[in-house]
Amino acid sequence: MTPADAEAVSALLRHSWERTYTPLMGAEKVAAQNESKHGAQSLVADLARPHSESFVASTENGTVAGYAYAIVTKGVLWLDRLHVAPEHQGSGIADGLLQAVMVNYVGEPSISLEVIEGNNRAMRFYEKHGFDVVERKSACGSIDGVPAIVMRRPLSRA
Repeated sequence: MTPADAEAVSALLRHSWERTYTPLMGAEKVAAQNESKHGAQSLVADLARPHSESFVASTENGTVAGYAYAIVTKGVLWLDRLHVAPEHQGSGIADGLLQAVMVNYVGEPSISLEVIEGNNRAMRFYEKHGFDVVERKSACGSIDGVPAIVMRRPLSRA
């Protein structure tokens, strides 16, 4: 991802969060997350964060179709975001983005992520890719009252 992608990625994230998470956590919490984390300026700032990488999948005409963001925090690799535009779901874009993240972080012992409870499509996707449930939490990240499931899988060491 480059700064030039930030507006398109922001639009993708905002739409994805509204569509996926409004039924699970309510419009107010979704709007707060979109405001605090999914604006173009926040995404550009993420590009400069140490030990993090942002990935974009684009169509042949240059339209942003998917986005992934990963970061190593306190010695743990986290897949913080993986979103694909609805019209491209099932096309393999999510598989490619996940693979790009894992290849980029070869040498890390494992990759972890949080899935908001009720996001069954994401759970099935990650289970298909070798992730196992390792913990249940009462709050997803900093979103109080939104239970989450932590999943993890080992990564290749070479």
